[in-house]
Amino acid sequence: MIRVGMIGLGHNGLAHLEAHQRVGVSQGRSEIVALCDANPRRLAEAAERFGVARAYAHAEELVAQPDIEAVSINTGDAFHADPFIAAVRAGKHILVEKPLANDIAQVERMVDAARAADPRLKLAVGYILRFNPVMEAIHRLCREGALGQLYYLEGDYIHNLLYQAGQTDAATGVNWYLEYEKPLVGGGSHPLDLLRWFSGAQVVEVTGWSNHVAFPAMRQDDCQVALFRFDTGAVAKVAALYAPRLAMPPYYNLRVYGTRGTVERDQAALARDEADVHPAFQPVEAPRVTGHAYDPEIADWLAAIAEDRPPRCDLYDGANSTAATLAAVEALNAGRAQQVPVYRR
Repeated sequence: MIRVGMIGLGHNGLAHLEAHQRVGVSQGRSEIVALCDANPRRLAEAAERFGVARAYAHAEELVAQPDIEAVSINTGDAFHADPFIAAVRAGKHILVEKPLANDIAQVERMVDAARAADPRLKLAVGYILRFNPVMEAIHRLCREGALGQLYYLEGDYIHNLLYQAGQTDAATGVNWYLEYEKPLVGGGSHPLDLLRWFSGAQVVEVTGWSNHVAFPAMRQDDCQVALFRFDTGAVAKVAALYAPRLAMPPYYNLRVYGTRGTVERDQAALARDEADVHPAFQPVEAPRVTGHAYDPEIADWLAAIAEDRPPRCDLYDGANSTAATLAAVEALNAGRAQQVPVYRR
């Protein structure tokens, strides 16, 4: 049984705790032994609700505990780096939420710490859409060659988040979301990560455009659109809109174009032969689920630790998805294309 400490007890942190109860604790694969949150009320409520005796206000205290083998980091986007670095230096397996960080300097620090750590540590990044059954099925189609050579891909994060304008932190008086959220990073990295995963390629250059019309309370532009060039020559488009007047479109407006077939959202059109130029769309063969797939994500991380194998999205893979979207925001701000770093161990 893997002894886990949880850092950050907001929405995602609590969702991870609940998932551990379902796929870890109940199956004898994990035990939550400690919690950490800077908010004392939230920390006390979670400790009582989940029956966890040890509670810490500071991540450094939790990761210093020698009996804790693994750490789940669910703090805000800009606050992943310090607990991650402390945990990896303490020799802990880590699952850290996406995006990996909110600026490239933090990404660099985290990658440097991982490279200096024990290579047997299982360091996973929570790009959770990789665990949606439809996305898993599309990934198989892409990687098995059913779509042929991929040359153009699209995915959007179109989500009305105007309610976030009222979520000012009572302790600091700061609405982090309005001040620091970068739509292509916080939201757009979801579809960009899928497109990277489907293609098996690396982003090497990005350009884009944005405007600041629909959500003026945000400091960053609320409509951000980027074009990514992959090292295979494929091109991908990702849009991140934070104030549309509609429900979130299904399956992230996903489109994948290959020389033998096409995917649109959860439908695939696969050519039987060269003469089959207009194959009909058929539903991708996979269960349809709602909400985020926390259970398989956590099960994969625990299995990676137990079986000594890589997690589905390891630290370097997650860093590459995050870095590409951070570079996209730089391209928007600078008004010119940006080169994208590629991280490997």
